[in-house]
Amino acid sequence: MSNHSTSASQGSPPPVTYGFIGLGVMGFGMAQNLRAKLPEESTLVICEIVEKRRDQFMAETQGLLKVASSPKEVAEQADIIITMLPKGPHVLDAFTNPSNGLLTIPQPPTPKFFIECSTIDVKTSLLVADKVKESGLGHFVDSPVSGGPNGAIAGTLTFMVGGTSDLFERTKAVVRTMGKEQSIFHCGPAGAGLATKQINNYLSAVCILGVSEAMNMGIRYGLDPKVLSGVINVSSGKCYNSLDQNPVKGVTPTAASAKDFEGGFSTELCKGVVDMAVGLGKEVGAKSVLSDIVQSTFQKAMESEKCSGKDCRSVYRLFAEDDGLALD
Repeated sequence: MSNHSTSASQGSPPPVTYGFIGLGVMGFGMAQNLRAKLPEESTLVICEIVEKRRDQFMAETQGLLKVASSPKEVAEQADIIITMLPKGPHVLDAFTNPSNGLLTIPQPPTPKFFIECSTIDVKTSLLVADKVKESGLGHFVDSPVSGGPNGAIAGTLTFMVGGTSDLFERTKAVVRTMGKEQSIFHCGPAGAGLATKQINNYLSAVCILGVSEAMNMGIRYGLDPKVLSGVINVSSGKCYNSLDQNPVKGVTPTAASAKDFEGGFSTELCKGVVDMAVGLGKEVGAKSVLSDIVQSTFQKAMESEKCSGKDCRSVYRLFAEDDGLALD
């Protein structure tokens, strides 16, 4: 994997029309940062099925904006199209739905460029890439992100791009509006971005469980959680989930725990990506000693009212509440 970062002056977003499909937990902040850093003359066409979310975006975002009622309408107007959707079937439908999908438009005078930022299974992404190629409508890259809702809002996301070197350079010029310049990576050919993302999310899930165990252990001993986390975060135990997303309420002001785990990266989505990563590991014959435990623990979290529909760090509650009986 290589990082080909260059200065912004070497690749600013081209002054064309942009499309953004999916204004969810991640997409909302991403699209706002995109619009804020696009050339003034560029229009951003948005597509979001939740009317309240769409109206909120239009009310809170400055610049040239249009609303499309379907992916097809986005493709009819936009030159560069970004998709940020929850699951593989949503992405596949957005591209291939026979009545209103992105690929149902006539041949355009210039090729479209599709930047697919969703975290989905590699197989579906490669299928969509093939469908785009067969359509002759343009080019496609997988470009999943890391950094969570806070990173989406701050415009500091990491992007992991799968595609050719030429397409990576074109992608970088666009996604630097939403991410850190030094954290835009060319991970390899089509699918490599998603493989990288899944491996990263699997490791993050492992760390969530480790931090949950450690913080619960310390609190039960009688340690001050702020002091404990302070030590961890300048020592060898430091990780994203101990520093930026500590699961103990009151330790990290901007963590999901501060909002009682409302919003954020849901337990269900976390479990889904863990399953993808475990499947990927099996496909390539990678030995794992933790995967069964990680999968079963997040399965229990999905089935618990303490965690269902909440940010995935809510799994901490299974350790900390009721003496951890939910994990027996």
